[in-house]
Amino acid sequence: MRLAILTIFLLTLAISGCGDRMALPSVQRSDNDFGANDTTYIRIGQDWTAPSIGYNAPNPMEPVDIVIGEDNYLFVADLANDRIITLTQNGQVARDLNLDKIHPVAHPLAIDIDAKLNLLIVNGSNTIYVWNQYVNMYGMLSAAVDTNDQGDPDFITDKTLIDSLKSVHPFYVDDDPTASFQGIAFAPLEDNAVYVTDSQNNRIIRLNLVVTAAARMTSGHVALPMFSGIFAEEIASYGSGAGTVDNPRSITCDQSGNIYFTQLGGNFLVQKLKKQGSSFIPGYTLYEDPIMDLNRFMGPNDIALGQDDAIFVVDTPDSGRVSKFVNKGTRAGKSTNLGKTGLALARFNRPMGIAVSDDEMVYIANSAEHRIERFQYSISDSDIPIEPQ
Repeated sequence: MRLAILTIFLLTLAISGCGDRMALPSVQRSDNDFGANDTTYIRIGQDWTAPSIGYNAPNPMEPVDIVIGEDNYLFVADLANDRIITLTQNGQVARDLNLDKIHPVAHPLAIDIDAKLNLLIVNGSNTIYVWNQYVNMYGMLSAAVDTNDQGDPDFITDKTLIDSLKSVHPFYVDDDPTASFQGIAFAPLEDNAVYVTDSQNNRIIRLNLVVTAAARMTSGHVALPMFSGIFAEEIASYGSGAGTVDNPRSITCDQSGNIYFTQLGGNFLVQKLKKQGSSFIPGYTLYEDPIMDLNRFMGPNDIALGQDDAIFVVDTPDSGRVSKFVNKGTRAGKSTNLGKTGLALARFNRPMGIAVSDDEMVYIANSAEHRIERFQYSISDSDIPIEPQ
């Protein structure tokens, strides 16, 4: 009962973000104005390697996933060193505000972060882990996991409790010890949910967010809600057709609540699940939408959304190729050309992750080459893309 009162007391605080956004680097464009699909992505700057970003680790960096937070810090899952790295937009390890002190997580595979700066981590086990950026940046004076007799949060200064909430700790543990979580994505803020892929049980599940603790901050916030996940439902199960899963991997979600995921089995390796009320239906159709072509992908390991929710897919075995698909309008589900240079011609060595910023900067986790490569959206007279066939 006290936990329920604590939840109600804090729920209104859960709808607002905590960080201040930093300005993104400006994108250079010519004076010509072309259509939304007439894009090219030019490789820019020096690749981000461990030496160039100021990252010291016992093993060569092996980036497998990248996410971009509300304040434009980049978080990188480093599989080889059991670490989550925080990078600035300039490609340097963030060393202030405790951002370089995320506790080790064994075998991190996928990550996601929400507007409240909750970073979720999956590592192929039946456990999802959480680390809150805000409480680590600005400090915690006291914490509450219960309410007092007046129904208010009962804050205590117990160091063990505070340290546990600031560290990487379990967000959700599945009842099935054999579950193997591979990908994770926050739903839109108003849905108050998280979606997870489970390769062992061939399913996608929804978890609802619940407030299980509160933090009193040194920054002046009265109380910051801390969340855990509880099982809500299975939204996709095993099968080979559209709307089913077979060895699912990455997952992402748009602001309308539609889900996009990749898998290594079944007939359709990249799928969209369109939200329809409280359920989901296949978003694309075989023979009508090229994204559903049976032989288009070999092993898509990650998926991301860009402007207009354009779909970016990195296909690991297929020479490390990146594909882009229109996701709105009459051409939805059809491929769009990436241009004549840069990302269109790039091939990567076992790339495992892709992220796209609000400003259409594409980040590739080129895992076997131990680096992150960047490609910037650009339009100029010399790189107008040809129309895709």
